[in-house]
Amino acid sequence: MALTARQRNALPDSAFALPSKRAYPVPTKAQARKAGISEAQRLRLHRNALARSTSSRTAGSYPTIARKVRARAGTKVATVGGPKGNVSTPGPRGRNTTKARRR
Repeated sequence: MALTARQRNALPDSAFALPSKRAYPVPTKAQARKAGISEAQRLRLHRNALARSTSSRTAGSYPTIARKVRARAGTKVATVGGPKGNVSTPGPRGRNTTKARRR
Protein backbone atom coordinates (compact mmCIF):
# COMPACT_ATOMS: atom_id res chain seq x y z
CA MET A 1 0.00 0.00 0.00
CA ALA A 2 1.37 3.37 -0.99
CA LEU A 3 1.51 6.35 1.33
CA THR A 4 -1.56 8.50 1.44
CA ALA A 5 -1.19 12.25 1.03
CA ARG A 6 -1.95 12.69 4.73
CA GLN A 7 0.79 10.24 5.77
CA ARG A 8 3.37 11.77 3.41
CA ASN A 9 2.56 15.31 4.55
CA ALA A 10 2.82 14.21 8.20
CA LEU A 11 6.46 13.18 7.69
CA PRO A 12 9.14 15.81 8.46
CA ASP A 13 11.70 16.75 5.80
CA SER A 14 14.31 14.72 7.66
CA ALA A 15 12.33 11.53 6.92
CA PHE A 16 13.28 11.74 3.23
CA ALA A 17 16.53 10.60 1.63
CA LEU A 18 16.53 13.81 -0.43
CA PRO A 19 14.98 16.33 2.00
CA SER A 20 15.20 19.35 -0.33
CA LYS A 21 12.98 17.56 -2.87
CA ARG A 22 11.00 15.52 -0.31
CA ALA A 23 11.86 12.49 -2.44
CA TYR A 24 12.37 8.87 -1.33
CA PRO A 25 10.58 8.66 2.04
CA VAL A 26 12.67 6.53 4.43
CA PRO A 27 11.24 7.30 7.90
CA THR A 28 12.59 6.05 11.20
CA LYS A 29 10.34 3.96 13.42
CA ALA A 30 9.35 6.98 15.50
CA GLN A 31 8.61 9.15 12.46
CA ALA A 32 6.56 6.37 10.87
CA ARG A 33 4.57 5.75 14.05
CA LYS A 34 3.76 9.45 14.36
CA ALA A 35 2.59 9.60 10.72
CA GLY A 36 0.43 6.47 11.08
CA ILE A 37 2.63 4.19 8.96
CA SER A 38 2.89 0.50 9.89
CA GLU A 39 6.26 -1.24 10.30
CA ALA A 40 5.68 -3.42 7.22
CA GLN A 41 4.80 -0.35 5.18
CA ARG A 42 7.89 1.48 6.48
CA LEU A 43 10.20 -1.35 5.38
CA ARG A 44 8.42 -1.47 2.01
CA LEU A 45 9.16 2.25 1.58
CA HIS A 46 12.84 1.54 2.22
CA ARG A 47 12.91 -1.27 -0.37
CA ASN A 48 11.12 0.93 -2.91
CA ALA A 49 13.58 3.79 -2.34
CA LEU A 50 16.51 1.45 -3.00
CA ALA A 51 14.93 -0.02 -6.12
CA ARG A 52 13.93 3.37 -7.54
CA SER A 53 17.38 4.83 -6.96
CA THR A 54 18.99 2.26 -9.29
CA SER A 55 17.04 3.60 -12.27
CA SER A 56 18.89 6.12 -14.41
CA ARG A 57 15.76 8.24 -14.77
CA THR A 58 15.32 9.18 -11.13
CA ALA A 59 16.84 11.91 -8.98
CA GLY A 60 19.48 10.89 -6.48
CA SER A 61 22.21 8.32 -6.62
CA TYR A 62 22.14 4.79 -5.27
CA PRO A 63 24.98 5.30 -2.72
CA THR A 64 23.22 8.31 -1.20
CA ILE A 65 19.87 6.54 -0.88
CA ALA A 66 21.45 3.27 0.29
CA ARG A 67 23.36 5.07 3.05
CA LYS A 68 20.13 6.58 4.41
CA VAL A 69 18.23 3.28 4.17
CA ARG A 70 21.01 1.32 5.90
CA ALA A 71 21.14 3.86 8.71
CA ARG A 72 17.41 3.50 9.32
CA ALA A 73 16.61 -0.13 8.48
CA GLY A 74 19.89 -1.97 8.99
CA THR A 75 19.79 -5.45 7.49
CA LYS A 76 16.00 -5.72 7.41
CA VAL A 77 15.95 -4.55 3.79
CA ALA A 78 17.56 -6.36 0.85
CA THR A 79 20.39 -4.64 -0.98
CA VAL A 80 19.99 -3.76 -4.62
CA GLY A 81 23.28 -4.36 -6.40
CA GLY A 82 23.80 -1.07 -8.23
CA PRO A 83 22.55 -0.20 -11.71
CA LYS A 84 22.34 -3.83 -12.87
CA GLY A 85 19.47 -4.43 -10.45
CA ASN A 86 20.72 -7.61 -8.77
CA VAL A 87 18.95 -8.13 -5.48
CA SER A 88 20.37 -10.02 -2.54
CA THR A 89 18.52 -11.13 0.52
CA PRO A 90 19.77 -9.90 3.86
CA GLY A 91 21.30 -12.61 5.97
CA PRO A 92 24.03 -13.44 8.44
CA ARG A 93 26.58 -14.14 5.70
CA GLY A 94 25.60 -11.16 3.54
CA ARG A 95 26.20 -12.98 0.29
CA ASN A 96 24.47 -12.27 -3.00
CA THR A 97 22.22 -15.23 -3.79
CA THR A 98 21.10 -14.19 -7.27
CA LYS A 99 24.39 -13.91 -9.13
CA ALA A 100 24.38 -15.52 -12.54
CA ARG A 101 26.43 -18.68 -12.87
CA ARG A 102 29.51 -18.42 -15.02
CA ARG A 103 30.17 -21.28 -17.41
